[in-house]
Amino acid sequence: MSTGQGERWDRWAPYYDQDTAGQNVQPVAAGLARLAGAGPVLELGIGTGRVAFALAEWGVAVTGIDTSPQMIEQLEERADQGPPRSPVRAVRGDMAGFDLGELFPLVYVSVSTIFLLTSQEEQVACFRSAARHLRPGGRFVVEAAVPHTSGLAAEREQMIVREMGDDHLKWSAFLHDPATQTVRAQEVRVGPDGFRMLPNLMRYAHPGELDLMAQLAGLRLERRLADWSGRAFSAASTHHVSVYSRVPDDPALSTGGPA
Repeated sequence: MSTGQGERWDRWAPYYDQDTAGQNVQPVAAGLARLAGAGPVLELGIGTGRVAFALAEWGVAVTGIDTSPQMIEQLEERADQGPPRSPVRAVRGDMAGFDLGELFPLVYVSVSTIFLLTSQEEQVACFRSAARHLRPGGRFVVEAAVPHTSGLAAEREQMIVREMGDDHLKWSAFLHDPATQTVRAQEVRVGPDGFRMLPNLMRYAHPGELDLMAQLAGLRLERRLADWSGRAFSAASTHHVSVYSRVPDDPALSTGGPA
C-alpha cells in the first residue's frame, strides 16, 4: 500500500470509531468465528480493531496488519481499556506485501478494505501474500461492495451533505474515474473546532476480477454469499462475502514470487 494511504488514514484515525459507531459488526464476527475454528486469524487492514475486537469476544485470537500508525495507536488504546476474551495485536505493515513468518487457518479482509490498495498489481500481491500465510486447508475471505449495484462505481462527480447544524457542517465530494476504476473522495468538516479535510482513495474490483486474482495466487472460489447472514449471492446483491481456498495439488498454479 502506498505511503499516501497510510498518511490519509492517519488523518482519519481520531474520527473513525465515532463515524462507524452505529455499524453492527456482530454478524461479521459471527461469520468469521465459524470459519476460524480455534484460530488464530490474520486481519488485513485491521484499523482501530473494530472487527477484530468483536471477533476476539468469540474466543479467537487476532493478529492484524495496518499501514497507519495512528490507527494502530487507536487500537492499542482500545485494548488498554479492557482486554477481550482473546488477544488482539497489530503490526505495522503493507497488506500488499508482508511476511509475518506465521501461518493461519483464516486470513480475512473486510468492509471493502481490499479496495484501499489502489492498483490491480497491489491487489494481486495482497492475494499472493495472504495465500502464503495460509495453513493447509486454510481460507482467505474477502468482504467487499459490488461496485455498480452498491453505487460505489456510479457515474458521478458528486457532493453530498452528510450532516448540518447551526454550528457545524459535514459534506463529501466524489470523483469517479472508470478508466482506472478509482474513486477519490474528500470529506470536509467545519465546526467550532475548526476546518478539516479527510481524504480517501479506492480502486474497486468486480467479483470476477477478484476471482482471477485468487487464481493467480493459487486459490479458488469456494463459495460466495451476499452477506454474513448467509443470503445467496445474486445479480442484485450490493455486497459479497467470498471465501477462497487453496487449489489442491495443481502444479500449474502457485502463489508466485515475493509480493
